[in-house]
Amino acid sequence: MKPEALQYTEYTAYPCHLSRLEWIYHTIEQFRKPGEKVRVLDVGAGTGNVTIPLGLIDNSEILGIDIHQPTLDIAIAANKLPNVSFKFEYLQDCPLKGFQFIILTEVLEHIAGYDEILEYLGKNMDPGAQVLITVPNGRGPFEIAMQPLYLMRRWGLNNFILKVKKVLGKKEPYSQNYETPHVNFFTVSGIGKTLATHGLKLAEVRKAYMLAPIIETYLPFIPLKTISKIDQKMVSVLPRGFASGFYFRIVHK
Repeated sequence: MKPEALQYTEYTAYPCHLSRLEWIYHTIEQFRKPGEKVRVLDVGAGTGNVTIPLGLIDNSEILGIDIHQPTLDIAIAANKLPNVSFKFEYLQDCPLKGFQFIILTEVLEHIAGYDEILEYLGKNMDPGAQVLITVPNGRGPFEIAMQPLYLMRRWGLNNFILKVKKVLGKKEPYSQNYETPHVNFFTVSGIGKTLATHGLKLAEVRKAYMLAPIIETYLPFIPLKTISKIDQKMVSVLPRGFASGFYFRIVHK
């Protein structure tokens, strides 16, 4: 990733988030069609911390869509790149023709009807297009550690959680929509089976971290730069069940 891309994202202070951005950036550069403009659709673009840096990819056109206008307003205000744009739009209303890459990073776990999204992608994206998805491991350490927070939210204590995060110095750089809990809990085999029903398949699966996302959530005042590197090396040699998240590269069958 070009070093200057880092000036367009807040993720430099969040190693776990930054690694997702780096993987997406490098994957697009690696698998793009040589000599052609690469068009990228970022679904659930949030505050633009992934979308905007992708504009530093040579000969690229990046569109970020979201359905939470206050969050989009932050992204639009932050964007200074002419080849990056944002739009309030549902994915199912967005024509997919011409997009080589479609990104859903930390999105599908929040959407109850995610199967409809995969169906829309399978039917409407170009034959050679690729989907880049990142999700938490539904049975991994992070989701297990988040259960107390999920329980508190079900008790109507979301405002209390936000106040505690503020006291601890925890910021949310990806979205201003705090009312979207995790409703899907993914496994590699489970999402693979769902993709297959829509003519899609997993071309690549990467494990992401074990403990670093938990530390980032509960102990945000602890510097993670070194810890996250060690954590990623550990999880890379462990079985998938130890990963807190997954990166998926998806293609047509």
